[in-house]
Amino acid sequence: MFLFFLYVVCYDIWFYLSHIVLHNPKIYFIHKIHHKKSHDELQFMDAYEGHSIETVVQSVGIFVPLVIYPISVGPFLLAVIFVNIRNGMRHDDRFSWLIGNHHLLHHKYPKYNFGEYWIDCIAGTCCPHNGKVYI
Repeated sequence: MFLFFLYVVCYDIWFYLSHIVLHNPKIYFIHKIHHKKSHDELQFMDAYEGHSIETVVQSVGIFVPLVIYPISVGPFLLAVIFVNIRNGMRHDDRFSWLIGNHHLLHHKYPKYNFGEYWIDCIAGTCCPHNGKVYI
């Protein structure tokens, strides 16, 4: 269970940092593909809509624990499945009742909510409109 948690946390931290970098105006052309749909049109599979560079860069974080620990296939595969399902759910309002609308608000207000709720709270990048459950 520890390794599963470590994979997910490393992924979340890396995703947050890389997502902020991708919003830099000089390289936003890579990420703008992901933001082409309006926040109220997003669905599950739109999580995977984006430039191939973005897909590779944002996935790197889940591999960070492998620098310290030898691969444990079970926890690693569970973490990969978990973050992929969660990513899809974050892009679909039909799952707001279960997972919230934190990332959907990012698509409405792109200067906020770059990662998971916990990391945006720590980093001070939470959307001031987070109290609204549905958008």
